[in-house]
Amino acid sequence: MIAVAVPLWKRAVAGQIDQVIFQTPAKLIEKAVRKKIWPDKDVKRYYLPTVVTMAGEVCMLLNQHGQTIGDRVVGIKVVSADGRPLTLEQVVKRTLYKDVVYPATLGIPLIRAVQRMKSNKDLELPHDEFAETKLISTR
Repeated sequence: MIAVAVPLWKRAVAGQIDQVIFQTPAKLIEKAVRKKIWPDKDVKRYYLPTVVTMAGEVCMLLNQHGQTIGDRVVGIKVVSADGRPLTLEQVVKRTLYKDVVYPATLGIPLIRAVQRMKSNKDLELPHDEFAETKLISTR
């Protein structure tokens, strides 16, 4: 396991900030697109906000030295576990795990990891282990 101590509340707050930043415009765009394509139908598709959030996170992590806007606000940073700069593969693996695996498994891996973190504060979450990344505090 990768050892680093970043409180769960920092992860949660950063995630919520990023969700607001990425999903609000995406939902507005999706609503407008749906009205143009299917004006007479009540079509419920939620792919665009998810794709925009994933793409935004990948772009921010690669171009902002491992930090999204939410990460910068709370003072955390994603780094490679081996100390090298983050790679596109690591960022994509981390993002896909968070946005595809957790929902597909009803968050069970995340819940188990959080329970383990109660007794060992230095454990990383599964998406960081999978992508060989870790989270560090910048303050």
